[in-house]
Amino acid sequence: MSEYIKGSRPRQLPPASRTYGGGRVCAEQGCETRISIYNKATHCWAHAPLRYPVSRGERRKKTAA
Repeated sequence: MSEYIKGSRPRQLPPASRTYGGGRVCAEQGCETRISIYNKATHCWAHAPLRYPVSRGERRKKTAA
């Protein structure tokens, strides 16, 4: 019985993750939450502006009321 190792050739490493500076805190006045260097947002999750995702199709245009 012979043993062998199966593998693949080494490939190029993926690009490094983008960083946005260290020591940042939430932009909301009085909030001390530190923002990750990998998060490009300026607010923490609790103070981030509300966004509604579009699950499929096109965005609906605002109608004049």
